[in-house]
Amino acid sequence: MKHAATYRQLRPLYDQYRQSRDKEKFLRGHESEIILFEAAARELKRLNAVPLPAAQRLRAEMDELTARRTALQSEYRKAQQKEREYDTLNQNVRILLERSEDVVLPKESSNELE
Repeated sequence: MKHAATYRQLRPLYDQYRQSRDKEKFLRGHESEIILFEAAARELKRLNAVPLPAAQRLRAEMDELTARRTALQSEYRKAQQKEREYDTLNQNVRILLERSEDVVLPKESSNELE
């Protein structure tokens, strides 16, 4: 979106540069803007975003992705909480099992005479 906004903003200036008779003089006066425009154009071309998508459509897609990310983060936090609970339960069971092994059960007394 950043590259698309830069491209849209600086496109008229770049068109003026291309139509000017003295390109060197125009370039010296607006060099930073032209460099920014060309970098944005290269990035958009690299991302296969040419022709330029509508800004409204990009915003809608970004809003949708943001909502999805928020939902997934919430789900992730819940899963982390469950993992912590299971981990605690696992530790408790291990402690109980270790204690039961340490305790020696008395032998059953037999009613038989020896």
